[in-house]
Amino acid sequence: EKDDKIGSVMPLTIHLDELRNKIIISLIAFAIATILSFSLSKEVIRLLTNISPSDTIFIQIRPGEFFFSCIRISLYFGIVLSSPVIIWQLGSFILPGLKPHERKIALPILIGAPFLFLIGSIFAYYFIAPSMLNFLFGFGESVISTSISIENFISFTLSIMAMCGLTFLLPVVIFALASVEIIDTKILISSWRYAIFGSVVLGAILTPTPDPFNMSIISGLLIALYFLSYGLLVICKK
Repeated sequence: EKDDKIGSVMPLTIHLDELRNKIIISLIAFAIATILSFSLSKEVIRLLTNISPSDTIFIQIRPGEFFFSCIRISLYFGIVLSSPVIIWQLGSFILPGLKPHERKIALPILIGAPFLFLIGSIFAYYFIAPSMLNFLFGFGESVISTSISIENFISFTLSIMAMCGLTFLLPVVIFALASVEIIDTKILISSWRYAIFGSVVLGAILTPTPDPFNMSIISGLLIALYFLSYGLLVICKK
């Protein structure tokens, strides 16, 4: 009877040990990526400040502000760089317990999510953030000169990159819902008016500034991703 109890407990303990090992590996990957990001944080800050208008002056108004900006940079890019390892560890723990058709759904989501988030962040760096900064900083250039705290600038820029990264996950969400037959192409195309309205509302919520110019950029991006997701679903059905 004692052996039966041990046998029934062992599978749970094995799973817990496996989960612990995967958490440890994920934390090590995050720590390494964060340390690497911190060592390159000054170069990253130079890259981020390059997208601002050329006459922008960056200042440090509190002791240690630049240091804490480097910390924020290292944490953000630590998560981004270590996400493939974290996702892989999560997938290798979850996938063996799924049925074959469930694995076909989960695998593209696990692979696509970090890739799309990275694409969204890069898109924000080259297109969204510069247009926002040029509009906001240039709006009153005939009246005032532009000086900004480096911490506020880094926080603003990273929030835009994170927001666009999350926005680019929309195709993954739609694919997941379509895979479990909650939505399909007919529902997507028949609901396009609601999708546009929802994109405008989300654009207003997600945009860190209240001006309609930047809100329209985010709303337009959401609308484009919605119809792109529809097109991909149509191709997949064929």
